[in-house]
Formats: sequence, C-alpha cells, structure tokens
Amino acid sequence: MKNKLIFTFIAVLLFFGSAFGEYKRIVSLAPSVTQSLYELGLDKEIIAITIYCPLGTSKKEIIGTLLEPDLEKIAALKPDFIVSTKEGNNKAAVEKLMRLGFNVYVMETSQNFIEISSNFYNLAKTLGKKEEASIIIDEAKDDIDAVYFKLKNNDRLKLFWEVGAKPLYTAGKQSFVNDYNYYTNTVNIYDDIDARYPSINIEDVLERNPDIIVLVNMGDISAEETENWKKYKTVKAVKNQKIFMIDVNDIFTPTPKTFAKGVKIVAQTIYPELFSGK
Repeated sequence: MKNKLIFTFIAVLLFFGSAFGEYKRIVSLAPSVTQSLYELGLDKEIIAITIYCPLGTSKKEIIGTLLEPDLEKIAALKPDFIVSTKEGNNKAAVEKLMRLGFNVYVMETSQNFIEISSNFYNLAKTLGKKEEASIIIDEAKDDIDAVYFKLKNNDRLKLFWEVGAKPLYTAGKQSFVNDYNYYTNTVNIYDDIDARYPSINIEDVLERNPDIIVLVNMGDISAEETENWKKYKTVKAVKNQKIFMIDVNDIFTPTPKTFAKGVKIVAQTIYPELFSGK
C-alpha cells in the first residue's frame, strides 16, 4: 500500500510537471509505438521499451512484454509519458498505470493506411511533432501511390496471407494488411471475413485456390512451411511457384514509413520482374 501511494505521488508530480512542456522520459509499451516515436525523432527521449521493440540508438530499459509489463519498474523509472496500444497491450495493466496517475496515451487500432496515418498524426500532435508527422505521411503516400500506379493495370491475382501455421491463421477484412493488397492490385482471398486475424482450415484455402501464397515468418512459420505447401500441387500458387516468405518486422509494424516500406517489399516479392534492382 505504501509503495502504491509513493508511485501515485511521483506520477502526479511528473504529469503536472510536463503536461504543458516537452516529454523527456517516455515509456513505450509496443513495437509499433516505439517505431512511431523513432520516426518522429524521439529516440533519446525514450527511456524504456518492451522486449519486442526495436532498440534504437540510445540505451533503454526493458520493461517486460506487451501483455506483461513490469509496472513497478515502470513507476521507478519516473516516466512523464507512457504510450500503449488499444489492442496489443494488457488493458488491465494500462488502466492500473492510469490509476496510479501516470500520463498514458492509448493509440487506436488501425485497419488501413488512412487510419495508420491518422493515429500516427494524433500521437505526433500530442508530442508537438505535427509538422514532422505531416512530412512523413506525405512521403509515405507518394511512395505507395507510385507502386499502385505501376501495378493498377495488372490482372488482380488472388493472394493468401498465412500469419499462423498451427492452427492456421490469416488476415481478414479488419486487418490493415488488406491495404497491401489494394496498393499491389491483388485480392486477399479472406477479405470477406469480418475479423482481423481469423482462424481457418486448409481445405478452405485449397478451395479458394490462391494465385499467390505469402507466409509471414512469425511464431511457428518457418522455411519448412514453404515445403509443406508444395504438396498441394493443384493450387495455382504451387503450380506457378508463387510461394513467398516475408519478414514480420517488414510489414507488421503499422507506421506510415513502415507501411510504405511494406508495400514496396510485397510488390517486389510478388512481382520481381517489375521491380528488379529497385
């Protein structure tokens, strides 16, 4: 009880001391948040991150995982600003930090590039980085539009995203991954499922018969999974040797810059003949 009161007192002082100034002791509770802060030029202001976050260039404390952050360690670090995500973080842990009086900003979930940009801009506005955010968003939009206009007249091939192997998971209608399909002029074969990452079965994938299979190497997905798909010889993606592996860190950290990078990577991966050497 005594520790809780001390943590609360420290947090209240820090909040009112920095509410109208620059934040110098930021704690990030998610990889996408950390990447967003880096893009806004706030590497040195970040004092702590989760074990899954990109490290950056300055020394930072590790305060656990997205779902199990070390609240006592966070409090002891005396942050003046904590950033979490609405979907990825442990809601109870975030609410406890709020009850302790810490200034906690919760980033909304993004379902497409527009929402990624909007959520990024709103965070930047809170941090006094509106101008920087606007430039980043505009440059990202130019980059993804360039890919779109290069591919917009192609035949729209059907693409299957595998984001989990056992059990089998894919990207559904509510995932921002669908915008990778839009800007590369492909069709997500599961954009009819109103969920972010639904569980599916192999028989249904075979019936939908994708032209392209993209494996996202996260969790239990490895190079071995590519070989597993090759036994389904009637699938167009298998017959045409269109099974690809993409690194999760290249496409699943939703910020404007990383999304633009992801669009380029997806395009280069599935259409190497059009993007060779670029």
